[in-house]
Amino acid sequence: MPVDSTLAGTVLFGPLILGVYGVLPGVAGGVIATAIGAGATISGIKGIRNWWRLSTVDAVPLREAVAADGLVRIQGTVRPPRPGHTLVSPIRGEKCVAYEYNITRQVQGTGDPSIDAGIGCSPFIVADEMGEIYVDPMDESLSLDHEIDTVTGAELLEQVDQARLDLEPSAHTDSGLFNSPIELVEGTLGVGERVHVVGEAHTAPERGAADADAVMTPEEGHLIVANDEPESAALRTGARGLFLLVLGIAFSGIGLVALGSNLGNLVEILPVVGSV
Repeated sequence: MPVDSTLAGTVLFGPLILGVYGVLPGVAGGVIATAIGAGATISGIKGIRNWWRLSTVDAVPLREAVAADGLVRIQGTVRPPRPGHTLVSPIRGEKCVAYEYNITRQVQGTGDPSIDAGIGCSPFIVADEMGEIYVDPMDESLSLDHEIDTVTGAELLEQVDQARLDLEPSAHTDSGLFNSPIELVEGTLGVGERVHVVGEAHTAPERGAADADAVMTPEEGHLIVANDEPESAALRTGARGLFLLVLGIAFSGIGLVALGSNLGNLVEILPVVGSV
């Protein structure tokens, strides 16, 4: 009799364990989809908020920005805070204070088209005829207009300094990776370029900003740095924000449905497993 009981338990326990393991991937998938959706939703909300600020915040001269209470929009010419304190854009090799780039290849059907991508920025000075403001952005502060160019794999290796990119050692034309057309996308904020900045200006001391009239940092209110006209930057950030918001809500909905249904199945199975 003990043998029969053990055998019956084993026969019942096996499918139950398989049922548990069958539910767990669904739970994991639901968690991942919900997390991706939440991140996209937050980014979308930020993009729409940036669209609103770029569209509605008034532009003021730099000296008036120092005395203003709250968010303002300033415009002026970019220069580094100290000579030589600049970056070099990875694709075009331009001297700049901020850049964002993406390198992709055209693929047929499924497959990962991404080759390399990156973003970087450094503090800079915005100057006009009336004053100077020290701006210390983060990667999330940038809203750069991009230039797009399509090249072959061989042209990529000739035009782009691989030392500034994170390309794999196997990324050569004879590897087959670059047989498809390559799309180069890069936006830069160059030295001497016109820039629009939305943020709060304060006279609080900042290291490296001793010669400026004020500073703008992300900690003093959300900071937006755009290298094209505010209307174009607002349209770009708003469209991207709306896309991410819709995508995030969709992913969150799918993830929550998957998570709820699979957790329900798991709750039904576990008491049965415990009683075996």
